[in-house]
Amino acid sequence: MSGEGGQPASYARLVRARGSVAADRAYLIFAAIAAFVAVIAVGYLLWKTIEQTGDAWSTFGVLGFLTGTEWIPTPATGDAIFGALPFIYGTLMTSLIALLLAVPASIGIALATTVFLPRRWRGPVGGFINLLAAVPSVIFGLWGITVLVPFLRPALEWIANTFGGVSLFGWRLFEGPVTAGSFLIAGLVLGIMVLPVVTAITREVLLTVPREQQEAAYALGATRWEMVKNSMLPWARSGIVGASALGLGRAVGETIAIAMLLGNAPNLFSSILGPGATMASVIALETNEADGLQLSSLTALAVVLFVIAFLINAGARLLVSRGGTRKRDGILRRAFGRRGRAAEPDAGAGTGTDDRSVDSWTPARSEPLPITGAHAVSTSRKVRSRIAEGFIWFSLAIGIVPLVLVMWEMLYKGLPAITPSFFTSLPPLDPSSYDGGISNALIGTLILMGIATVIAAPLGVLTALFISDVTRQTGWQGRLSRAIGFFVDVMLGIPSIVVGLVVYLGIVVVQQHFSALAGGIALAIIMFPIVVRAADEMLRLVPPGQKEAAQALGAPKWRVTWSIVLPSAGPGILTGILLGLARASGETAPLLFTSLGNQFVSTNLNEPIAAIPQLIYQNTIQVQTPASLQLAWGAALVLVAIILVLNLAAALISRRARPAEG
Repeated sequence: MSGEGGQPASYARLVRARGSVAADRAYLIFAAIAAFVAVIAVGYLLWKTIEQTGDAWSTFGVLGFLTGTEWIPTPATGDAIFGALPFIYGTLMTSLIALLLAVPASIGIALATTVFLPRRWRGPVGGFINLLAAVPSVIFGLWGITVLVPFLRPALEWIANTFGGVSLFGWRLFEGPVTAGSFLIAGLVLGIMVLPVVTAITREVLLTVPREQQEAAYALGATRWEMVKNSMLPWARSGIVGASALGLGRAVGETIAIAMLLGNAPNLFSSILGPGATMASVIALETNEADGLQLSSLTALAVVLFVIAFLINAGARLLVSRGGTRKRDGILRRAFGRRGRAAEPDAGAGTGTDDRSVDSWTPARSEPLPITGAHAVSTSRKVRSRIAEGFIWFSLAIGIVPLVLVMWEMLYKGLPAITPSFFTSLPPLDPSSYDGGISNALIGTLILMGIATVIAAPLGVLTALFISDVTRQTGWQGRLSRAIGFFVDVMLGIPSIVVGLVVYLGIVVVQQHFSALAGGIALAIIMFPIVVRAADEMLRLVPPGQKEAAQALGAPKWRVTWSIVLPSAGPGILTGILLGLARASGETAPLLFTSLGNQFVSTNLNEPIAAIPQLIYQNTIQVQTPASLQLAWGAALVLVAIILVLNLAAALISRRARPAEG
């Protein structure tokens, strides 16, 4: 038998139906349009922002603006002066204080939840620490200004009285007077906020250390701490540095908590017990009333902040990726000597049976027992190990205590405000009245979350499909998908205050009014890269054999995606959407420039709308009475409950993604 053209039937071409080919092309075009629409839209908004900075650069020059030490919007005489250096200094100072506090504690917590805690406690304790990331920054600011500042004031005054005369090259670090806003308190709260980010990444890097490398350290006579110090930490060093850099990127872009705790005083090389200002805080506090050269200068500050955050996040991701794939060649040799034997015991150490099983080893059923060495553990080595383990347990307490205190304060002060009318009544016009609720803010928050989800979820999933499923990973298509992936990574590093300013200049100024739609778009920009990255990771976990089997049976590309890929990756994609929504729903800074707020219930997408984070900020900063603070704590409790529900739903749904990972 012969096929067409005289060819044997076995060589006859398989001709696909025209409808199938058209459907595949439509799928490709649809995914490409979604990806390019997202990229072009964000690119347009960024361009409108950069376009606004022209007056600042032309008036002061790039170098003059960056090194200017004065920020005087309305001088008594002469022209306005805008210099960025005090705000750059404030941003870096608060971030440095935060990292000095958060990084050592994060390493200790990561070690506790990977090595030192019993296996059954590691997951729950790690998840409890991660709850810190679910607390919005406005709540940390509320807790800091109402609880932490009054509590720490006596200690700070003692430090100022005792060490106020101490100077470092003429810089008086602890000089008084002690004010409500200070670099030290802002850095402390910022360190608590950064801690879960650094901890989570450090923990993931430590989990990449090969089991045989840890067992080799034990076999060479190491205690548990010595194994960690000589085997795990050298392996994970670059990843830990990358995690710290990602924490720095998070700290640099923080806005609301800093605005509430630092004040707005552009001081340069002042006492860390006094007030200051950061780039993000001054943008949040001054943009709504700015125009002309002041608005251009604030926009230039946002561009500088974006560049700094981008460079930090790009370097951090490079270091984390290198930390995850680092080779272990030479680590044991450097740790235990060139001959590959255990370090000699300290002088005075006896010989006999290794007693590490009593000293520091708590075996789990799935872990191998340490091999008995030829040397006993000396007293000095035991002491060093105990001290190191004490630091690890202390770090774990540092991570747990702030969360407990914040949650306790929220329940203690927020529960009295929770009544049935709290969810159905409007905020009181009289800030001293205890009669009122958050109905307008609750409805507004749900509307903003709905707008963000409708925009970010389909665009994010289709963009992820375009990156990993539609395009080939070689040639120009591979370069295009990598470029879009790089753009998504850039968006992950954009501070939320910059997102708010970008939408303000690109949409609010153009439309000449605030609106719920502008606020939803701002939250969608924050949510979009999270959805893309989560969906992309889950799509890559779908076994290639399943897709190839479907294609071998003649299924077109769109059918394989619809019937095989999306069902397998669906739980993970939904988890990413919920996590992105939880991240966006707690944001305050973008809403200050976009949705503005509303005293009444509004469902019109083209009008200003209220939101819970904005309500908390207004009742804490603009109005601060006992009644307004109680209302703010009640609203904070509701907001955290919403975010926790989203995170718990994401955690439950993610369990269904395990088959795809397998």
